[in-house]
Amino acid sequence: MKPDKQQVITLDGNEAAVYVAYRINEVCAIYPITPSSAMAEFADEWSAKGSKNIWGNIPEVIEMQSEGGAAGTVHGALQTGSLTTTFTASQGLMLMLPNMYKIAGELTAAVFHVAARSLAAQGLSIFGDHQDVMAARTTGFAILAAANVQEAHDMALITQATSLKARIPFIHFFDGFRTSHELNKIYLLPEEDIRAMIDDELVFQHRNRALNPDRPFIRGTAQNPDVYFQGRETVNPFYSAVAGILKVQMEKFYALTGRRYAPVSYFGAADADRVIVIMGSGVETAAETAAFLQQYGEKTGVVQITLYRPFPADDFIRAIPLSTKSIAVLDRTKEPGASGEPMYQDVIVTFAEAFSKGE
Repeated sequence: MKPDKQQVITLDGNEAAVYVAYRINEVCAIYPITPSSAMAEFADEWSAKGSKNIWGNIPEVIEMQSEGGAAGTVHGALQTGSLTTTFTASQGLMLMLPNMYKIAGELTAAVFHVAARSLAAQGLSIFGDHQDVMAARTTGFAILAAANVQEAHDMALITQATSLKARIPFIHFFDGFRTSHELNKIYLLPEEDIRAMIDDELVFQHRNRALNPDRPFIRGTAQNPDVYFQGRETVNPFYSAVAGILKVQMEKFYALTGRRYAPVSYFGAADADRVIVIMGSGVETAAETAAFLQQYGEKTGVVQITLYRPFPADDFIRAIPLSTKSIAVLDRTKEPGASGEPMYQDVIVTFAEAFSKGE
């Protein structure tokens, strides 16, 4: 349904994301933490009121004793073939990491919705940066960033459709408070569009991978290094396919809604000599500034990273204008002792590998 036929409604980022997540899942395991609490609260409220998902069922919302318990519930529910999600931030995401390695290692489709927030270091901060999602980047979860309230709404659906096809779980994140609590007018996804994005055959395949005594399958064994490392290598094709699958789902979404997305997007002068690489809520400000400067002859550009893991190296290289002379990578995190912050290192490695291949 194209925008002129869609309902315009005012929501914040949390409600925009959970509006979709609630409708495309059967189990929501929750433990509220600022600034993601509203997602859990809305899901709990809707379930208590008997609101149904797109299959006509009332999702089961389970509040646990901690985020670690919520992640364990997600893992267990996924192993029964249920479509399952959770909502978290900051230290809460840290408590989920052990289960996330298992969920990803078992190639299980799921999406965790994260209102990204600082981690408590020399002090506690409840405000948004990317320390939490960056700490989760080695779990095997794909990571996708929404830059505003509309994207938080749309990406909640696109990531679920992609995860079902790719069998790689996703962290769908947006900036805590800056996006999670920003009230904005958005095009509300009609239920028929949500339904159209979710492939029933892929849901059946997810169901059939459940642990079931009628279809015995061994999972969760102990392995010695000679076997373990080979198992780790077998997942490479699944990760290599993620960007392509995401593009297909984004094009399907565009056909339904008229809103087009890409793993990497470029804004600004086609012949820019200075480029910013950025992810999250800072994208809109940087892109508007580049457009303003362009009116005065300044040649600047902005590269928006939407898919952060697996890092879309080919798309990134294609997005950089050939005229570029200098690049600034704006990581919204701090990694003490590292040679550079995570996205900066990704950009450096991507350029080095492209140069070595003569690109």
